[in-house]
Amino acid sequence: MSSYFRAMLTSDMRESRTGVLNLPTVSVSVFQDVIKMSLCSVDLVNEDNCVNMLDAGEMMQLDDVKDLCHRYLKKSLVINADNCLHWWRLMNRYNVPDLSNRAVSYLTKNLTDFIETKNIVHLSKTELLEILSNDDLKCKEDVIMKGVMKWLEANNPNADDVKRIFEMTRMDLVDPQFLIQNVVFSKFISDNNCVQQIIKNARRSEDLTTGCNSRYIFHNRRVDVFVLHWHTSLLSCFTSEGTWEDVPPAPVNPGAWYSAARLGNKIYITGGGCRRKCTLVYDVCRREWETGPHLEEQHFVHCMTTANSKVYAIGGMYSNTIEEMSESDTRWQVVGDLNQKREFAFAATVGRNILVMGGLSGESGSDVIQCFNTATRCVSNLSSRLPYSSRCLRGSVHLSDIYLLDNYGNVMNVQVTDSDGEIKIQVKSTAKWKSFAYWFGVLWQNGSLLSFSGWDSNCEITRYNLAERKEQHITFPESPRSDTVFGVLPVYYEAARQ
Repeated sequence: MSSYFRAMLTSDMRESRTGVLNLPTVSVSVFQDVIKMSLCSVDLVNEDNCVNMLDAGEMMQLDDVKDLCHRYLKKSLVINADNCLHWWRLMNRYNVPDLSNRAVSYLTKNLTDFIETKNIVHLSKTELLEILSNDDLKCKEDVIMKGVMKWLEANNPNADDVKRIFEMTRMDLVDPQFLIQNVVFSKFISDNNCVQQIIKNARRSEDLTTGCNSRYIFHNRRVDVFVLHWHTSLLSCFTSEGTWEDVPPAPVNPGAWYSAARLGNKIYITGGGCRRKCTLVYDVCRREWETGPHLEEQHFVHCMTTANSKVYAIGGMYSNTIEEMSESDTRWQVVGDLNQKREFAFAATVGRNILVMGGLSGESGSDVIQCFNTATRCVSNLSSRLPYSSRCLRGSVHLSDIYLLDNYGNVMNVQVTDSDGEIKIQVKSTAKWKSFAYWFGVLWQNGSLLSFSGWDSNCEITRYNLAERKEQHITFPESPRSDTVFGVLPVYYEAARQ
C-alpha cells in the first residue's frame, strides 16, 4: 500500500538487505494505528494523534490516512491567535491548501490579536511580506506598523529588506503621532535614507490643499483641527471639508490657560486658571465629554504631549513636575521634575524622549531645550538652544522636523535626530512673521504654517509659506464663533484597510 516502503524493500537500499527499517520520527502507537487504519479500514484519528498521523501518512505516502487526517482537521480544527502561524506553516508543509488558507485568513482577519502574541517576531520575512501584501487586513495601519517594528527589532534585517517591508505598508494611513513616537527615530529608519523618503512621500499625500470650488480637503483620511478656546465651550472644530463645527460644551470650565494633548481619538485637557488639577477628556468620535482623575499637583500655563500611549502634563506656573497617565489609569503619577518654572513652553515627542522648548522662565523668555526620557525618567538640559528666546512658544511636528512660532512672530524650523540615545538639534531655518501675541495655535501643512488666532474675536486662519518666507493671501472660511484661541490640535481619524 505504501510506495515509500516498496521503494525501500525492493530496491538496492540497505533496508532491503537487512530487513530492518528505522522510523525515528514515528512512535509505536502511531505506527500501530496506521497499520490498523490501512488494513482494517477504520478511522482512528483524534485530537491527540492527528498531527503525528498526518506526518506519518505523508512520509509513508499513504493517501487514505492523509485523507482521514484532512477530514478530521476540517471538521475539528480550532484556530486562534496563538496557533494560527503553526497551522499555516504545517498545512503548507503537508500541501493542504484549504486549511492553510483558513489559517492565514484567520491571522489576517485577527492581526491585532496576533501582533500582541510572541509569534509576530517568529514570522519569516516571506511570511511577513505575504501578510503585508493582503489588501483586506481588518485592523488599523498603526497596529500593522506596531507589528512591523516588533519584527524589525527582533530580526534585525538588512537595509534592503527594511526598504521592501516599508514599501508594503500604507504609510499614508499611519497616525502621524504614532509615526513620530515609534518609527521615525528608530535605528532602522534614521540610518535608511530610502525608507525616510518613503515616509516623507506618503505623508505629503494627506496635506491640506486647495480643492475645487475653493474648498479645503485632506486626501486619503479625515484630519480635523480642534481649536482650543476659553469658557465651557472649550473646543471648536475646523473639519477636513473646510467647514466649522461646534463641539458640545465641557461639563466644567477649567478656566484660561489650560493645556491639551491628543491620545488616539481622545483629547485630554488638564489644569487651567479655575481648576488647576482638573482633567477633562473629549472623545472626538462619540462627541462626548467625561471627567478624568485629578492631577497630583496644580498646573497652569503648562504644556502637554503624548508618548508611548501615555499623556503627560508638564510644568507651568505652580509646579515644575511632569505627570503621566495612560488611558486605562485611574490616577496621575508624578514621574519627573524640570527643576525650573516653564510657562507657555512647547513640548514635542521624539521617540521615547519629550523635548520641552522655550516659554517663560522666571521673568524672561527662554531658548532652553530640556529633554525628559520617559524610560529612565531623567531630565537633562540639551547643549543645543533655540535660535530665539520666546515667552510663548507654539509648534507643530512633522516627522523629524519641528516648526515653531513664538509670540514675537519668530518662525523656527529645527530638525531633531536621535543617534543611539543622543538627541541632536539642527537649526534649518529662521524667518519673521507677524506676532499673534499669546492667542494662537500653529499647524504645519504641505510646506506652510497655518496659524489659528484670535483674542475675543472670530478665529482667523492665515497661511505662511516657509519656502517663500511670506504670508499667502488665501481666504479660509471664517469661524462663526467669537472667542479666544489658546492653541490647536490636529486629530487624524484612523482607518482600517478596506
